[in-house]
Amino acid sequence: MCARITAATTGAEIADLFGLAYDMNPPTPAVRTGYNVGPSALVPVVRTTNGRCEVTELRWGLVPFWNTNPKHTGFVNARAETAPGKPAFHDPFRWRRCLVPADGFFEWKTVRKRKHPYYFRKAGGGTLVYAGVWDRWKGPNGVVETFAILTVPANDLVKPFRDRMPAILSGEHFGAWLDPRESRPSKLLPLLGPYPVERMERYAVGDQVNAATADGPDLLAAVPEPAEPTWTQPALFDAA
Repeated sequence: MCARITAATTGAEIADLFGLAYDMNPPTPAVRTGYNVGPSALVPVVRTTNGRCEVTELRWGLVPFWNTNPKHTGFVNARAETAPGKPAFHDPFRWRRCLVPADGFFEWKTVRKRKHPYYFRKAGGGTLVYAGVWDRWKGPNGVVETFAILTVPANDLVKPFRDRMPAILSGEHFGAWLDPRESRPSKLLPLLGPYPVERMERYAVGDQVNAATADGPDLLAAVPEPAEPTWTQPALFDAA
């Protein structure tokens, strides 16, 4: 499950990436950023509404429009392969898709019974764009718009940590993913797949990121790789 991302790209940078207009003073939209973003947080996404592409903030954790449980916290992820057939994602996959700009994501590896965090990002840095779906739910306190990140089988860089990874879209597929005229899974699913290994990199980071409340660019500082345990076969007989 992809449940911790970095979304430190500013609203102005997102607007530039997708060719959207914004005011310089102050930049519009004024989205918040974070270096350790988890479920239930407000996250900037790009979507098409009424034929217009926009940047907005949605809550991470998709609550289906038909939900009747006021305590439902939402679905953080959805498997791309099965989403079109699932009740919670059937309609969002066809008609309510979005792009989630992010700088990277965290995964953990257990070494010597301790979980060590690693950061995965675009090779050399830059913005990765995850494929997402969103929905609008009328809750007891009003309308809430939420989203989930789609996942695909992990590439060889992520596989030692987890068998799934975010569905990362290439720039040439942004428009097709947001196209409101397309709703056929047979046309949309081929856009999603494991991101090429050579376009990504990973490195170990400090344990501070383990705290959900921790934030700031220092969380992305590289640290030495945790040493893997070594094992030496004991001698069966003493030397003569």
